[in-house]
Amino acid sequence: MTSFDYIVVGGGSAGATLAARLSEDPAASVLLLEAGPDYAAAADVPADILDSRNLAGLAHDWGYTASPAHSRVIPYRRGKVMGGTSAINAAAALRGREADFAEWERLGNPAWRWKKVEPYFQRLENDPEDEATLHGNNGPIPIARYATDELIPIQSAFYRACRSAGFRDCRDHNRPEYGGVGPWPMNRRDETRISTALSHLASARDRSNLTIRSDCLVDHLLFDGLRVVGVELVGETVPKRVYGERVILCAGAIGSPAILLRSGIGPKQRVEMLGAQLLMDLPGVGARLWDHAAVPIRLVPKAGECEIGRDPRFQVTARLKASGSSIDDDLMFVLVSHLDLTAMPALQSEANAPVVAVLLVALMVPFGCGHLALSNLDPTVQPEINLNFCADPNDNERLMDGMRRAWDLVRSDDMRGAYERVAGIDDETVKSDESLTTYIKSNVGTFCHALGTAPMGPDDDRFAVTDQYCRVRGIENLWIVDASVIPAVPRVVPNLTVIMMAERIAEWLSEAGAAI
Repeated sequence: MTSFDYIVVGGGSAGATLAARLSEDPAASVLLLEAGPDYAAAADVPADILDSRNLAGLAHDWGYTASPAHSRVIPYRRGKVMGGTSAINAAAALRGREADFAEWERLGNPAWRWKKVEPYFQRLENDPEDEATLHGNNGPIPIARYATDELIPIQSAFYRACRSAGFRDCRDHNRPEYGGVGPWPMNRRDETRISTALSHLASARDRSNLTIRSDCLVDHLLFDGLRVVGVELVGETVPKRVYGERVILCAGAIGSPAILLRSGIGPKQRVEMLGAQLLMDLPGVGARLWDHAAVPIRLVPKAGECEIGRDPRFQVTARLKASGSSIDDDLMFVLVSHLDLTAMPALQSEANAPVVAVLLVALMVPFGCGHLALSNLDPTVQPEINLNFCADPNDNERLMDGMRRAWDLVRSDDMRGAYERVAGIDDETVKSDESLTTYIKSNVGTFCHALGTAPMGPDDDRFAVTDQYCRVRGIENLWIVDASVIPAVPRVVPNLTVIMMAERIAEWLSEAGAAI
C-alpha cells in the first residue's frame, strides 16, 4: 500500500502553493488532489483562464449557488480547476492590512501578527512599484497596475470623479495608508492571469516526489481512531482510497468544512442529522460564513465602449470609511467595465442593453454573517450557502451610505458623460431610506469571498475548529489551510492572504513536521 508523507486536498490558492513548497524537500513525498482538471502543458491552458481582462468562463466553476438575502438565489463562483479560484478570478493582489492581523491576534492567534506575516507578503511579490523596503521584487507572483494612460474612458472618468470628490491619489493600494483611489494591484503578467498553478506549481511539476492527480473529488477522511490516515475518493478514480501521514485540507471555505462534516467532524446535532457517525463535536464547522457584500449601480455604456474581450474588466478601485464608522476602509468602490446580461433577461430588459458597466459598493468589514450546511452526505450535492447579507442593521446603514456616496460620483460632472444612462435606480430611490433598503436587499450580490467556516482560535474559543497553526482540534495529523480558518474578515480581496498563509504553514510543516 502506497502512503505519502503529505496529502494536499485541493489545488487552489493554498493547495498548489503548499504542494509546491512541501515538495522542495526531496525526502518528502507529496500527493496533490484536485477535483477539477489540470492543464500540465502551458499550450493546453484555456484562453479564458489566462486572460486577466475578464473572469474565466463557467467550464471551470463548481456551479454553486448562494442565498444573499430575502431567499434570493444567485451564482456563487468558485474555481474547479488546478489553481482553484486564483485561475478564474479578478486577479486582485491586495495584501491584508496590519489592522486585519491585529484582530486575528486579539482573537488569540499571535502567530499571525503583522510583523510575522509581512515578510511573507514581500516574499510572494515581484512588484516593481515602490521601494524595496515595502515590496518584494523576486517573488513568484508578478504584481502589475494599469497606468493612467491605459485606463479605458469610463474607468478614467471614475478615477477623476473620485479625485474631485476628495479621494487621495493612491497609486499603490498595498501601502499602509488608508483610503484613496487608484489602480488595482493585480497578479498578472501583461494580460495573463498568474494563478498559483503558474506561480508555484509549474516549476515543481517535474519533481519525482510530487504526485499530481486531477479530477479527484474527496468524499471523506479515513481514520484510525482519532488519527487521520488518508482520504476516500468518489467517481471513476482508482484507487478509491489514498493514504498519508499528514492530510491538509485546502478545498476552500466551502469544500473543507463539507469534507469535515461528511467525516463526522462538526456540530454534534448537524452531523447526526446527516446520518454520519460523530467523531468530534466542533460547533464552529460551518457555523459562520463571512463574505463581502456588493451592491450594483448599473451603467449602460456608450456605443463602442466597455467591450468584452477587448477592454479590461477591472482597472481602478476606491477605498473609504463609511460615514460615522470607526473602521478604516470598511467600504470599497469597484468599477466593473462590463457585465454580460444576456443570461439575465430581467436585467437585460431593465437596462435595454446586453452589456452594462457596474459600479459596485462593497462592504469589506461586515458585522453579520451567514452559515454553511449540508443537506445530505452526497459529495456531489452542493452545500447550503446562506450569506445573510444586510441582516445586521449596521451593515445595512453602511451600505446605504456607500450607495449614496457612489451615486454622487456617478452623477458628478466628471462621470456623467462617460455612460449613456443608469439602469434600475434613480434619485428618488437613493434619497429614501425605505426605497434604498429595498433596492439593496433586492440587488445585493457577493464578491464570492467565503471566509471563516472553520476558524482558528485558542482553546477557550468553542467555535475554534483549528489552533493558530491550523491543526484541527482533537484530530491527529489533520490541518486546514485555506480561507476556512480565517478568524476575522480581512478588508481586502483575500487571495493573496490565503497564498501567504500557505507559504507560512508549508514552512512550519517542513521545519517541524507533525510536531507543530
